[in-house]
Amino acid sequence: MINEIINLLLGSLFLSTLLGYDKFLLSLLISFLTWIVIFPGKYNFLLLILEILKNIPKVIIEAVAILFLKNEKISMEKYKDDFEMLRKIIVITLTPKTIVFEHDEDYIYIHKIDKG
Repeated sequence: MINEIINLLLGSLFLSTLLGYDKFLLSLLISFLTWIVIFPGKYNFLLLILEILKNIPKVIIEAVAILFLKNEKISMEKYKDDFEMLRKIIVITLTPKTIVFEHDEDYIYIHKIDKG
């Protein structure tokens, strides 16, 4: 129950920045309708936001390091369910040295820039 309330409030907060705080009830309604559409309990957005915030220092370091790296490679990572795939794609795409460019039933394919 607490997870649903947090998801609704976070959705309302993000929409309020777009629509303005005077339309908070409209933001709450849109957030509630979105929550119904994406199947309650399927995605834990608070966990996803915490994962992104945890990786921000890594993103900054990699953005500076990318200037000195030359070697490119393609690798693949296995995932178990749709939420894990979503989490991995967002975190991988957030970092400057990696990007997900393809996925299939079991794996996501990643383009990386590493030390040469």
